Amino acid sequence: MAPPTMALNDDSELAPARRFPKIAMLVSRFPKVNDTYQLREMNALEKMGVPIELFSLVHHQEGTVHDEAKSLDSRAHYFKLLSPEVIKAQLTWLRRDPSGYLAAWKWGIRENKSAPDFFLRTFVLTPIAAAMALRMEALGIEHVHAHFATYPTHAALVIKRLTGIPYSFTGHAHDIQVRHEGLQDKLAEAEFYFCCTRDGAEQLRLSFGEAAESKGHVVYHGLDIDQFRFLEPNPDHGDRPLRIVVVASFEPCKGHAYLIEACRILKQRGIETEVKLIGGELANAPGFLDELKQQTNSAGLSDSIDFVGKVNSTKVREWIEWSDIGCLACCRAPDGHQDGIPNFLTECLSSGRPVVSSLQAGVMELVTDGVEGLLVRTRDSEALAGALQRMKEHPELRAEMGRAGRDKVEREHNVTVNTNRLHEIYLEEVGRDI
Repeated sequence: MAPPTMALNDDSELAPARRFPKIAMLVSRFPKVNDTYQLREMNALEKMGVPIELFSLVHHQEGTVHDEAKSLDSRAHYFKLLSPEVIKAQLTWLRRDPSGYLAAWKWGIRENKSAPDFFLRTFVLTPIAAAMALRMEALGIEHVHAHFATYPTHAALVIKRLTGIPYSFTGHAHDIQVRHEGLQDKLAEAEFYFCCTRDGAEQLRLSFGEAAESKGHVVYHGLDIDQFRFLEPNPDHGDRPLRIVVVASFEPCKGHAYLIEACRILKQRGIETEVKLIGGELANAPGFLDELKQQTNSAGLSDSIDFVGKVNSTKVREWIEWSDIGCLACCRAPDGHQDGIPNFLTECLSSGRPVVSSLQAGVMELVTDGVEGLLVRTRDSEALAGALQRMKEHPELRAEMGRAGRDKVEREHNVTVNTNRLHEIYLEEVGRDI
């Protein structure tokens, strides 16, 4: 357990020591290869002595798993909808608190009836949350923290209404930008919440006013800067292609199509690129990867653009080391989805690799145009090609930006510093007096 903290009150007297509550971290899917920020946060808190139990709505079983996730995966709490434990939990709550249990169902159906996907998931979320509630009680859980304001916070609210265990949540991107189902109540009943961007916190304030403003804390995702160590630029004699790495799931908001078009433009100018696209296709963007491969073939770039697929964090670091720059031409997708601060860009900067990206709110909190990288208008392949050409033609600029990027991450995105901030907020908001 983390050591107790003493604080000074207004009269400069020692206030009572506080201890960290026993926390359940509640996530949508685990272990999921592209949710590394959650993994880093939990590992960092545990290194500080914070007692954590991990609860996941779905056991995300796929071939690629980060080494750092294996220990948590082996002791995480997973539930199958039709398992005896989940079925028994429904009967338990019908006997113990029938009105509260039925009210949880009513709330989920009412708040999600206008969104077919959320409405259908209510019939999975509510029974699983009911089972989680009983197991959390048995474990002595004192606080629930949900990552994402959508399904995990839905479950956390149900757990609170059934057991009284308080909750908080972290809002990331689409869950606070686009999906507002039930969010008014989720904000009202939360003890507090985190946002990983200032832009996200401002969007919540504009949408929900005082309910959001009074409870919010902005804390950036932290990066283990010892894992993503600073690298000197790769030797460049001017006669090899510009090496570009992209780590992002294949979905419209990541802007892969604009990068491919930019590389076609550069090829017409006689500038060669070598691109590694790392990531996997998402269920909500079926066929998109095939479209990108077809675009690559049509542009005559099959020999220079490589679709690598999903890799673990060790391989990500190796590909960043191979590269000259990182690139993410992110944009707002037709359905409203967009990135906050892309973790991949933070990893590049920590490694001394400058980036080329978009003039998008979250990105601009990480990258200052001309300092840590180059930013261009979204959906503008000509401008993107120009930025890439500038990076190719000025290796000294890449080196200067790489050093500036490392400095920025050390100051503002260091997992040790940012987790200390999380720890302070948890103690302040939900710490227990000793």
